[in-house]
Formats: sequence, C-alpha cells, structure tokens
Amino acid sequence: MSATLGEFRLIIVMRTDLGMGKGKIAAQAAHAAVAAAMRNQGTAAFADWWRAGQPKVVLKVPDEDTLGLVVGAAEEAGLPVEVIHDAGRTQVAAGTPTCCAIGPARGDALHPVTGGLSLL
Repeated sequence: MSATLGEFRLIIVMRTDLGMGKGKIAAQAAHAAVAAAMRNQGTAAFADWWRAGQPKVVLKVPDEDTLGLVVGAAEEAGLPVEVIHDAGRTQVAAGTPTCCAIGPARGDALHPVTGGLSLL
C-alpha cells in the first residue's frame, strides 16, 4: 500500500558519508524518532500521526552540507525538525550531526522538502 500525500508521517534523513554500521544507523534513527515524538507530543499533528500507526520513512543524504540544506528547507517551511548530534561514544566524533527527523507532518507539507531524496 503506498502512502498518499495527505497522510501524516515522520521523515528521518540520514547521512551516508559517516561509515556508520547498520546498528549505529538504527540507533541514530531511533534517537531522531524519539526526539521528534517527545518534542511534538500534544500537537494535533502528533495525534494524527499516532492514530495512523506512526509511519516513518528513512531517506538519505550524502553529507553534512546536504543535511544542513534539508534542515534549513524544513525550518523555512515551518516543519518541526530535530537534528541528532552524536555523543561520540562509538563510531563518530562527539557533536557530529548524523541525521534529522522532520515531522510528524502531512505528506503534502513534507514532499517539497524531502520528495527529491532517495530511500536509505
């Protein structure tokens, strides 16, 4: 079943240039999802997203600069954004931005910002 642009979802955008292992990528995506959920709890968008089953899509960007462009575009569009900076305990240096979560929001609001990105 494909998602429609009217459905609520959370987008996670992951950097691919850091050489993170699969487990590290999963942990960073989880950090992003939890941060976005905690920050947006109590909003109408969160309630709609929750009722829809908390759909998430994980996309990729090639580097920090591109992640910054996506974050800036999301902020400019008025979308909720959470950038995850690593604690530096394992595979990347402390403070490294690894990914971001955008939303939860309607797909038609997310699409102009993330529609050109590929799935991870």
